[in-house]
Amino acid sequence: MSENQSPGRRLADLLLARRRRGKSGALMAALGVQALLLVLAVGIIIAVPDRREDPAFTAGQRVSLPQRELDHRVALNEFQQAAGAPLPVEKIATESLLPDEALPELPSLPSDSFSPFVMESPVPDADALLGDSGLSAALAGMPGGVSELDLFGIREGAGRFVILVDTSNSMFERQRDGVKYRFDFTVIKDEIAALIAGLQPGTQFNLAVYEGGSLAWQPQLMPATLENKQAAEAWLRGLSESPGASISSRASPGPKLIEGGGTRLDTALRQAFGFEPEVIFIVTDGEINRSGRTIPQDELLEIISGLQRTLAESARIHVVHYQTTVSKSEEVATLRAIAGRNHGRFRQVEAVTVE
Repeated sequence: MSENQSPGRRLADLLLARRRRGKSGALMAALGVQALLLVLAVGIIIAVPDRREDPAFTAGQRVSLPQRELDHRVALNEFQQAAGAPLPVEKIATESLLPDEALPELPSLPSDSFSPFVMESPVPDADALLGDSGLSAALAGMPGGVSELDLFGIREGAGRFVILVDTSNSMFERQRDGVKYRFDFTVIKDEIAALIAGLQPGTQFNLAVYEGGSLAWQPQLMPATLENKQAAEAWLRGLSESPGASISSRASPGPKLIEGGGTRLDTALRQAFGFEPEVIFIVTDGEINRSGRTIPQDELLEIISGLQRTLAESARIHVVHYQTTVSKSEEVATLRAIAGRNHGRFRQVEAVTVE
């Protein structure tokens, strides 16, 4: 500042300088405050965590079809598209195969040449055809033709079988406590006849009755043709039901084997095994004796065991116990043993009494 300036000029310069210093200080103060606020804001942002959760992505439900259903829908869509479009059809032209003239009249037929109301069977009897051609005899040597057998509930499948029926007097009548009971033997005949009626033609069979000996219907197993089945039933139905009837008095095309009196199941089994069957059915009230003396169980089983050894394959033996008014426990035990030792089944049937 020049010393030559007047006091007024110096005062004015001094005031101006002070103003300038005041503005500069205020500016610096403002900048300092702003800087301080900025630092404070940054510190708050960093120090205080954001409590808002990050947005989570949630996928919608996914629809997935099995490959088979997808293929079906694709095929169905292709079919519908193809069906919607009409198929090109070529023009078809036809010509009459007949001349333009009128058809000739049909010749007249005599009215007695045929009758639309008469029914004639176009198929002849099968058994007659077999007999005429000789096949019926050939069937006798054929091993095939398994039939389903059912005798008093014992079911079996066999192509070769024999039925043994006890015809001793105790099968027709027995006495107990002074009372004589008569039994309906027709029940047994009906059951056997029903079995025979259901046989297949290739099945081979025979029947035999026994008491003091054994009598067979035929000398060998017979094929189950209609003719043979009818003949077997006729022979069966014709058996006398008199308690006094015996093997000696009965008639048959088959052989008789007589080995003394009594109820000879052992004799009947010898005859049955001679036919080489697969299956043997026995129908009896349980009495097994030689002239009144019971055949022991062990002896009878040994006889059967020896007969089984004569066959290439053991026969199955089924036993039907025809329960009359007198049944002994030792007889039942023997019948059970016969079936059990020979791969068969045992069944008890109550005899029907006749008033």
